[in-house]
Amino acid sequence: MILYFSLAGVFFFSIFVSGTSAQDLADQKVISPKSSPIINSGSFPIGIDINPITNKLYVANQFSNTISVIDIEKSKVETNIDVGNSPYDVDVNPFSNRIYASNRESNTISVIDGFTNRELTDIRVGESPVGIGINLATNWIYVANLDSKIITVIDAIGNRVIKSLKYASLPYDIIINPHTNKVYISDLGKDSVLVLEGSNNTLVSTIPVGSDPSVLAINTQTDTIYVSNFSNDSISVINGTSNKIESNINVGHNPVGIAVNPRTNKIYVSNLADNTISIINGTTNKVTKIISLEPAITASGVNNPFINIPSKVTFPFIASKLTVDPTTNFTYVTNTRSNGIITIDGKTDDIITKIFMDMNPPNSGNVKCNDATLSAGESITLPFNSTAKCEAIPDRGYDFGYWSVHNNTKENPVIFNVTGYGTLTAHFKNAILTETFIILTSVIIGLVSTIGGWFYRQRSRLSFKRNLTNIDYTYEMLSKNNKEECIKQLEQIQRDLNFLHRKGKINESQLEFLEKRINGYISRVNISK
Repeated sequence: MILYFSLAGVFFFSIFVSGTSAQDLADQKVISPKSSPIINSGSFPIGIDINPITNKLYVANQFSNTISVIDIEKSKVETNIDVGNSPYDVDVNPFSNRIYASNRESNTISVIDGFTNRELTDIRVGESPVGIGINLATNWIYVANLDSKIITVIDAIGNRVIKSLKYASLPYDIIINPHTNKVYISDLGKDSVLVLEGSNNTLVSTIPVGSDPSVLAINTQTDTIYVSNFSNDSISVINGTSNKIESNINVGHNPVGIAVNPRTNKIYVSNLADNTISIINGTTNKVTKIISLEPAITASGVNNPFINIPSKVTFPFIASKLTVDPTTNFTYVTNTRSNGIITIDGKTDDIITKIFMDMNPPNSGNVKCNDATLSAGESITLPFNSTAKCEAIPDRGYDFGYWSVHNNTKENPVIFNVTGYGTLTAHFKNAILTETFIILTSVIIGLVSTIGGWFYRQRSRLSFKRNLTNIDYTYEMLSKNNKEECIKQLEQIQRDLNFLHRKGKINESQLEFLEKRINGYISRVNISK
């Protein structure tokens, strides 16, 4: 019985040690997985570009007059850079880490240092600058000025205008193939794409396309140019060698933004009116999938695109653009309705989000989420509106406590619906190691043995004294008056002593002593007969 109580003491001691390390659930901040699938930027984001070397996104926020710098790994804004009025488009030179933003109402180009995230200077250009293109071969910057109907050419080394070109009636977007040194300009006024020789900026070709050609994209590996035709819902595919249209592809309603992943040869088109993304196979020139952005926009909780926007503002001043990261195979889409960025995974062509992991206390375990093992600060990319299964795995010396999710659930693994970007925190508590438990148990058992031995010795001493007194009393009371009864009682006591010895109530030496006492008394009685 004493052993059972002692082991129970060990068990409750271990619970006490664990419990004293766990924090009260009521004191914890609950982080819900119900969050937005949008990476927030500024107000009315339109232009977007990526520096794959620094892993940063740059977003032109037209109504907040800022360029948002987004850390792609963390999926959040690192800083907002103040620029001119109504920044519309943005383009990145990844080699110099310079970012160029067109300020539509200021009639300037902001030059930003990507190392410091500060505006270095602004360059005055034509009226209502929109599209920007960087010629990496010549280090010239081309700017489409919509209202003044000119193309401004800037020397990126001296940050000065070196030429103004009057080829287009309503120039909108510009893209350059650095391998062929050809410059392509979409002309809304003439429904055409202009081709310039990049070395001397002469016009070499005018290619008729669809109605209201807007954004341009190029696959430099195949020398194929793509232009979105806003008013007739199509994409014109241009052969860069022959300067002729190879195909016209029907897409969604009012296509504007377009981007190419040269590694997968996929083309992504943002359809402004129906909030969809058309995905085109560049080999077959066929639409392979259409993604609706509506579920993500609705889930963001910000879904009123016309707050504080003048009613006269229409395309091209309302637009949605894209950029592709060929390294990760992710495509990023600006969305003015949700004031943020939507991410598409090129492997599955689905909208995706990220779930970040945290551990409390630090270095107490990790998490296995959908077969990916994650440490604190790491994340997993998951499809929007998918199901995630995450299991907290404690390190040695810890037990799982609870999740900061779903009202601090203690279920492990936890299963939840992925609704957006968020953080899961796995809380662990201290636990007794096996070695520690064995040591504690050994100590307790040792104490039990010591205490048990003491109790046994005390009990046997009491039994010895009691039986010794009984033997002496029997002899004194019966040896003179009733010798036969005396011998009979002493023999009965001797039998009782053997029984007590077998039960462990007296030890061997005590039994031997008492038996000698009894035999001595019996001998005396027999002699006196």
